[in-house]
Amino acid sequence: MKELGNTIYWFGCAVAATLLGIGVADYWWGDHHLTAFLSWAVLAAIPWLVGRASLFVLALGARSLDKVKNTNAPAAKREAEEDWRRYVRIFREH
Repeated sequence: MKELGNTIYWFGCAVAATLLGIGVADYWWGDHHLTAFLSWAVLAAIPWLVGRASLFVLALGARSLDKVKNTNAPAAKREAEEDWRRYVRIFREH
């Protein structure tokens, strides 16, 4: 699942970079103004955010709250801290 999350994330990054490049080209050589460029930038942010969310969900795996009986238990807190450290490490790698 981690590989799928990474693939979707990088595909989203490529799509976002392409859309942002189109926005820059439209701003420089087109008849548009800054508002058109900002529209392209917002449009480019969407696939990047989708890729980022898929990286988080697929690489770390979503845990069901039904499996944890007592969320205040030391073991549950330790697992949550380990999951957070794993996410931070993945975030820093990319």
